[in-house]
Amino acid sequence: MKQFWAILLSAVLLVSLIPCAGAEDSQDFTIDEQMVFSDMSRSYLQGYQPSTSYNRLNLVIPIRSEHAVGSINAELIPAQESIAPFKLQNMGVRAQSVEDGLWAVRFSLELFSDRRNGDYPCTVRVSGADSSSRELSTDFEMVIHIRDGRPSTQLPQLSVEDGGTRLLAGSDGTLSLLFSNPSPSLGFQNLSVRITDPDGEILSQGSDTVALGDLMPGESKEIPFPVTVTPEAAIGPHSLNFAFIGHVLGHETRLELGCTFEVLQEVRLEQGGLRMPDHTAAGEDLALSLPLMNLGSYEIRNAMITVSLPGIAEGQKVLVGVIPPGETRLAELLLPVPGEAGGEYQGSLTVSGEGLGSSAASFQLPLNLTVEAADGPKAPEPPEDKGEHPPLALFLLSALCALLLAALVVQGVLLRGRIRRLEERLQ
Repeated sequence: MKQFWAILLSAVLLVSLIPCAGAEDSQDFTIDEQMVFSDMSRSYLQGYQPSTSYNRLNLVIPIRSEHAVGSINAELIPAQESIAPFKLQNMGVRAQSVEDGLWAVRFSLELFSDRRNGDYPCTVRVSGADSSSRELSTDFEMVIHIRDGRPSTQLPQLSVEDGGTRLLAGSDGTLSLLFSNPSPSLGFQNLSVRITDPDGEILSQGSDTVALGDLMPGESKEIPFPVTVTPEAAIGPHSLNFAFIGHVLGHETRLELGCTFEVLQEVRLEQGGLRMPDHTAAGEDLALSLPLMNLGSYEIRNAMITVSLPGIAEGQKVLVGVIPPGETRLAELLLPVPGEAGGEYQGSLTVSGEGLGSSAASFQLPLNLTVEAADGPKAPEPPEDKGEHPPLALFLLSALCALLLAALVVQGVLLRGRIRRLEERLQ
């Protein structure tokens, strides 16, 4: 019965802990994208935008929380205060709950009369507390779109960077692209880009056009773009064209940029088995040999082996040179073993080679060597006999000789007695 209650108590505790674990991973506050208050034209899900009237920007945000109680605070923080279209005073508000778990956060920001049209990123930080007075906080990234101001004096800007692409001639690969909008206040909407290679050696695996969606000021997006590199592609840098089309301040805008990607040669450098004795003697020469094979379609240059065997050799190199496609070259090295060496040694042998451009390949092989010392350990010398204390062996030998001598004397006396008795009988 006790075991039953223990199991039941454990189950109750486990069930009660599961919601708590989920609560720790969830946001403290969220935006209710379906809620529409009376002073909202539509829900956030349907594309709500703040309204402007009498040089004031009115922003309403429906906030929900499963943990907050009482009133909550909200603060609007511009990404770049120097170009913000509104005055920076009174950027914080307090909101009371409309119903259990729902708050209507309302900002009324005073706009500058000489404001410029543009897209202005900002952060809305909502904070509060739960029933245990634990602080709650969540940041929401938003963009304020100004369309009733003066014409913008800025030009649309975009950038594209290589995010670590590795392309091999004759292989499939993926362009790692990083698209960014460095403009402080001009965002792109419904942006797309067409990617082409003027040389026709880097081809898209599907459509050559990628939809990027909206790219607001200061925003970046990482996009993978699968490609196929033709076997005839030149080894080296290739400049690809990026043709962008999107809408800026409601007007269609086109930009063209270039970005360079390097096509590498596949360096297929392989080894045919290391030949090296696993033991040697101190003071002798250690011979190593390693066949190096080029299994690729391009020649390998500056093929080299480097031996690192601490205590024997450090950084010893042998240049093999050029290995044509489909051929083998033998790397040989003779290492003198120091006379004082002895014991077990571990190290590595590094093989490296270069292709066209910045193509390269390298790998390592382990080295293990046992070195026998030139002179074996000397046997301990017997203690010097100074004659003061005769050795035990000499004493025992002298005693044995004395016993033998005594036995001979006794035997001689007995024999004489027998001879004398025989003589008496004969008479």
